[in-house]
Amino acid sequence: MTLDLPAVTADLTTVNPLPEGDLATLAAAVRAQTDRQAITDLGVLYARAVDDHDVDSVVAMYTADGVFERRGVAATGAEAIRAAYVASFDTYRTMLHTPHPGVVRLHGDGTASGWSHGHAELATSSTLVLASFRYEDDYRCEAGRWLFARRSITFMYAVPADQLAGSFGSVERIRWPRTVPEAGDYPETSPTWETYRA
Repeated sequence: MTLDLPAVTADLTTVNPLPEGDLATLAAAVRAQTDRQAITDLGVLYARAVDDHDVDSVVAMYTADGVFERRGVAATGAEAIRAAYVASFDTYRTMLHTPHPGVVRLHGDGTASGWSHGHAELATSSTLVLASFRYEDDYRCEAGRWLFARRSITFMYAVPADQLAGSFGSVERIRWPRTVPEAGDYPETSPTWETYRA
């Protein structure tokens, strides 16, 4: 997904004054802040559910037609989403996901989009994998509750802990155990990666 960072930055960091005595505008501003907080809480609760291997809670955080996408491979609907997480839980016995602050854009129609990033430590039976990831999300409010309509994860790196120092400066920073090294999903793919010199 290409992000128009200047436009998003301007949109999310501009605070317009509220007209005095305009209770409808004030109520809308409070509602927008409440919606953003609920979506932020969803991301934090998601990390806890994943780390606890609480697959029922994870699946319940998606809409019925929700999509979980990992590096371009999509699982759609509750059954497929459950299977994708169970496979991950079976691979990584101990997981620690540390979500970092993200941004949320409300669209005014019960939908929203956003992105966040974080770090994870993932223990297999034989090694510890360190990872840095981004989530690109679409959200939908159903019956007053915000849910993931789509959650897509990509990685800057995912490497065994003892290989992090030697691989971080390389493009090939995706080194899951027993796989061929691959290029990181970002930041080299960003359209601005090489243009800053112009």
